[in-house]
Amino acid sequence: MVRKTKKTLADSEDAFTSNMDSLLFLTLVSVSAIILMPAIMAEYQYLSAGYVSQQDTDTLLLSSMLNSRSGEVVYIYKPGELAGLNLSLPPGSMLRDAEETLYWRQQKHRTFADLVAEDLILGLAVSKNGNKVFLNPMAKMHRTMTEEAIRNYLDARVGGRYHYRFEVHWYPVSGYNTGSDIEIGGPAPIDASRQKSRVSLPLGCSPSHEEFLGSMNATTFWNAVNSSDPSARLHEGYNMSIETASWSAAETITSVIFPADYLLSLSSTQSSLKSEQLSLISSPMASNMPNPEYLVALHSINNTVNGIFGLNITIPLENQMIGMNVVDDIENSLIQSNSAMISTYLKSEMQPEIERTISDILNSTDQDAMLELHERQMRAIYSRVDNGGADMILYLWQ
Repeated sequence: MVRKTKKTLADSEDAFTSNMDSLLFLTLVSVSAIILMPAIMAEYQYLSAGYVSQQDTDTLLLSSMLNSRSGEVVYIYKPGELAGLNLSLPPGSMLRDAEETLYWRQQKHRTFADLVAEDLILGLAVSKNGNKVFLNPMAKMHRTMTEEAIRNYLDARVGGRYHYRFEVHWYPVSGYNTGSDIEIGGPAPIDASRQKSRVSLPLGCSPSHEEFLGSMNATTFWNAVNSSDPSARLHEGYNMSIETASWSAAETITSVIFPADYLLSLSSTQSSLKSEQLSLISSPMASNMPNPEYLVALHSINNTVNGIFGLNITIPLENQMIGMNVVDDIENSLIQSNSAMISTYLKSEMQPEIERTISDILNSTDQDAMLELHERQMRAIYSRVDNGGADMILYLWQ
């Protein structure tokens, strides 16, 4: 026989109380959500507004930097120290501190874009064993002073509100080991604002597009395709185009690192007279002292030609003037050496791409498609040396 349990009034009251507690808790949660929701939404709105403000600041900061003019940027070179020369002058000489003042220059009222463009050219360096070697032995001080001027400008404008990184890179041949870099500030995080602008470089010469296209024009291309060995002829044609592009790039680099016109001016009569006027000294025994500027020029040539590129070229002595034929010989040697190295690099780097292009051309039966493949490959080669400008990039983050 099953005994029935009788429910009491107390049990019903306990259940009712539990339900009321649950309803009250849910009501409080709802009220809290209603109260806190605007604050939560406002926080996201603040973050979003802050990010937009950061982007606006980044845009305005880079724009102002491109257009703002530096009041005064001073570069004081010490060619005697940098070149490793002893240019001590006799007591009483007006050029007693020639190694500090000879190459003194001031950049006034020039935009930072101009200063950056100049520094990229003067600061061209080659990577050797993980280290960068400046092709201009006096460029280290120029890079230091340029970076200091940019850093001071950014610090004054940002005022500690943001972290920043400014960088510019210029490589005459894309991916090659010769280039110039300006980097200010630590690495930027992934979510940093980023603004970019292009700055043109005042190069003495640049790769000729018309000359490059002439190395393998449409007629040459079709002759290669219709030859008895089209694959070999196409390889030969694209290698010739690479050599043409490499020569143009080598001319650009040489015009930067080897100032032929300046060297010839040192040998001119006018420069000689000017040197005598500058070298006013108190001692007659030192009247035949070489012009310090000329000594530095000789060392710079030797440093670039023999020290960096290892060409083993005989440089004129201190008591000899640099003749036009010597300048031409050194310039041509630099172009040939750089052209050979650039060509070897590009051929190695672009060989897989060229192989695919030739295979696609020979497997196609559509002449328009074949010509398009050829033109695309030519554009790819030329783009590796068509670097007459540099991207200025500014990162900003909190």
